[in-house]
Amino acid sequence: MFALSGCVSGTDIEGLHRHVGDVEKKVDTLAQQNSSKEEVDKLNQNLTKQVSTILRSNADMGTRFDELTRELQTLAGKLEDANRRLAQLSQQIAEAQTRTDGVSAAPAGYGGPGPAPAAGAPPASGGAVALAPGLIPAPATKPSSGRPAPADIYNQALGDYQRGRFDLARQGFEDYVETYPKTDLSDDALYWAAECWSAQKKPREALETFDRLLKAYPQSDKASSAHLRKGLAHLDLGEKAQAIVQLQFVVHEYPTSDEAKSARQRLRALGSDSR
Repeated sequence: MFALSGCVSGTDIEGLHRHVGDVEKKVDTLAQQNSSKEEVDKLNQNLTKQVSTILRSNADMGTRFDELTRELQTLAGKLEDANRRLAQLSQQIAEAQTRTDGVSAAPAGYGGPGPAPAAGAPPASGGAVALAPGLIPAPATKPSSGRPAPADIYNQALGDYQRGRFDLARQGFEDYVETYPKTDLSDDALYWAAECWSAQKKPREALETFDRLLKAYPQSDKASSAHLRKGLAHLDLGEKAQAIVQLQFVVHEYPTSDEAKSARQRLRALGSDSR
């Protein structure tokens, strides 16, 4: 044994210690790596669970969203059907009341054969609009239900117009058109709603309302007056070219009307050919 000990040098022993130390370090490193791998595996498992939960939640939300969409579509269909039924009912009531009450003609002084008043013409003294000769309001009737009859709404608006209460008058005429869009007075009501704007010196709004009239009631006996008033509204807005075109249209489409006569006078004043 002593002989063997004498054969091993100090350098060899130190090298052996270093080798053992290196092995221990490698063992520690491997242990740490294994520990890290286990932690990563756990993290992956947790992440997988969370992703699965989120996917299930999204699927549930998608299903609920589809259900809500179908419910909204069903409600929209019911609302559309209800609106259609209400419109039909309103039309039936208006037609029945028109036949019963004998509402058949517009007031003679409003929209008759005479020329339309000049754009922005001032009302009578005190802000009221003077009554035209032969003015006959729509026949008054007793309401058959909880709301006023068509003639009552129209006559109330007409009275407000004559007294210069143009905001109230316009609202009344608009209410009439909305509630009773297919009576003999519907186009007249919309015409006078536009005239309320003109009386308040708001030609742009008047122009838009005259356009509504011509679009909704192209065969109206107010068409020639509405076209003339559109031309005058363009003049009030400083839109000379559009005014000339509109006035020439009146002359061409309604050559024998009083509106055409007024249009020719305006065109001559503007230095334009009225032919």
